[in-house]
Amino acid sequence: MSTLADLVTQLRKDHRRHGATWWNPAIWAMAVYRVGAWGQQVQNPIVREVVSKAYGIMHLGVQLTTGIVINREAKIGSDFHLIHFGNTKIHPAVVIGEGCGIMHDVTIGTNMDRPGVPRLGNNVFVGAGAKILGGISIGDGARIAANSLVVCDVPAGATAVGVPARVLQYTGRPPSSVTSGGSDASETVGAPK
Repeated sequence: MSTLADLVTQLRKDHRRHGATWWNPAIWAMAVYRVGAWGQQVQNPIVREVVSKAYGIMHLGVQLTTGIVINREAKIGSDFHLIHFGNTKIHPAVVIGEGCGIMHDVTIGTNMDRPGVPRLGNNVFVGAGAKILGGISIGDGARIAANSLVVCDVPAGATAVGVPARVLQYTGRPPSSVTSGGSDASETVGAPK
């Protein structure tokens, strides 16, 4: 997103993704994030400084009115969706893939015991109240259940549930065939019919 035209195109996509209305506070947070991230790439130092100051004011305003904190340093793919706004915190070093959806009261950030920050793949869904902490990877198409505390890697297509989260993998076998994953706290469960 290096040109102003690229920024406008991405803002239009985000606007459509969030219901094509400016009444949804989630689009405010996304617009401020996109402007801030774009501003860091501007070559002209005067324009970059003006955009940076405007971003700082808008970022604070969004944080105070919605509780959403998405720093411009975060790397977020297109088609990102804040499904319900409010109290969402995303660490500046986090990387989030394309097409991810995040509910309200979610924290994606650091953990005192494990250095690093999470990396979310494409098409990841994060349920309300979930916390994803530390230098872990969440695979493409993974699902994080509401109120889960995720401090371990989640493979592509798996679901993480609980505190601390257990990883469930759906294999397509009948639900009666459940096997324990042993020390990695994962389970294999057949897909519902």
